[in-house]
Amino acid sequence: MARDCGGRYSTVADATPWLIGGAGVLIVAGAGALVVARRRRTDGSTDDGSAES
Repeated sequence: MARDCGGRYSTVADATPWLIGGAGVLIVAGAGALVVARRRRTDGSTDDGSAES
């Protein structure tokens, strides 16, 4: 790994915002999938076709 003048590893420091951004995108996508799954489950229908009251 190459060192820059600040004494830190520049390759790791350069990649950090991309890693944090990618993790954030995955978290948001997972949360969105959970919301969609819960809405589908609580929309009044069940697996057997009967409506809940």
